[in-house]
Amino acid sequence: MFNFKQLKQTNGVALLLTILIMFLILFLGIYVLNFSLTETKIATSQINGAKTYYLAEAGINEMVWKLKNNTDYKQNFETDPTWTTNFTRDNPFGANSGSYTTTITNTSLAHGTITSVGTINIGDNKTSQRIIKTYIYKALGQTNMGNNGGYADDNIDISISKVNFFDGNAHSNNKFTVNGFNAVVYVEQDLNAVTNYTKNPPATVNVGGAIHSPEYPPAPDPIAMPAIDFDSDDSESYKNKATVVYTEAEFEDLMRNNQTLTLNDPITYVIGDVSLRGGQNLIVNGLLVVSQDLNIGSTYFWGIRHGFSSITINHTAGQQSGIFAKKKIAFKASAGGINITGLVYACEQLSILSFPSDHTFTIVGGLVSRKLTITSFLRTLNIYYNNDVLADAFLATSFSPTVTVEHWEEEY
Repeated sequence: MFNFKQLKQTNGVALLLTILIMFLILFLGIYVLNFSLTETKIATSQINGAKTYYLAEAGINEMVWKLKNNTDYKQNFETDPTWTTNFTRDNPFGANSGSYTTTITNTSLAHGTITSVGTINIGDNKTSQRIIKTYIYKALGQTNMGNNGGYADDNIDISISKVNFFDGNAHSNNKFTVNGFNAVVYVEQDLNAVTNYTKNPPATVNVGGAIHSPEYPPAPDPIAMPAIDFDSDDSESYKNKATVVYTEAEFEDLMRNNQTLTLNDPITYVIGDVSLRGGQNLIVNGLLVVSQDLNIGSTYFWGIRHGFSSITINHTAGQQSGIFAKKKIAFKASAGGINITGLVYACEQLSILSFPSDHTFTIVGGLVSRKLTITSFLRTLNIYYNNDVLADAFLATSFSPTVTVEHWEEEY
């Protein structure tokens, strides 16, 4: 006999299951829709972020162009230590392409901070914004370097190192810091720090003359960084007056084929980076100029070659000698004997890092760089100030058209 009560119970279960399945499908649909909307928002945000970043970057590039080519900007940048100005560009890349506002503020002569804000309207009265800050400077020309065997336009940082500045001063246009239990620094004449001098125990610093800093008044006056014209169109730029010019690849092949390489030309110019590695021994009877970075002892091995890499610079009276780099010079862990009579000049950073103790490191002439960093130097570094060598090295460097962008940071 057919049981109607059992049928009603079965129909009730089916209805309940149907409702639960529908709720589950609805929930999954809402989740997928929400997930898709979130992904769309993220993608849109990334697109707008990229647009505003490039807007801000365009402002940076325009300001750099003005400093190089606009007479008013150039003059103010180089002559007014407190100069500041700004400009705004609306829709620089067509309708509804956003805008950027760019400001430059000098921190000293020919040293400034550029801040560029890129903005774009994303609807609903909302905007996307990126901020880029960059630090920029320019070498203003040959100046009286005084008796400075070691000079940095910014900081001098010496850590866990033994450094001697013989026959002259050590000068920082910003901070001079000595750190570490094994740090022993000797300056035969004066130690000069325009902004701050710090010796952190148990470091040892011995000065034959006097310490000049805000902590030990009178503080020294800043010294403008001497200029180097690397590669302008001027006939006196080093690229134009070089005796021989190599590409990076050509110079690499030259070193690969000559583990001991001697350069006898008065001025050798390399377009790109130079890296001494794998037991390379480079002898320069004159001046080596590098348009990018110069690394000495970057690696111990280079193919089947191996060993510490050395560099020797020889000076002839009345002629230029040394190594110049438009960006950085780095003496690294696999650097061997360093014997330089000439000027070591890095337009950005000069770093001396982690050397073995059984090699010499002697510079007769001087060091000039944007920043000087010496760290974990197990052997003694000897820097001898020599005015005659530096006077020869600074021939024809009365002007530099180069505006150098040190680095930049970004904010949202």
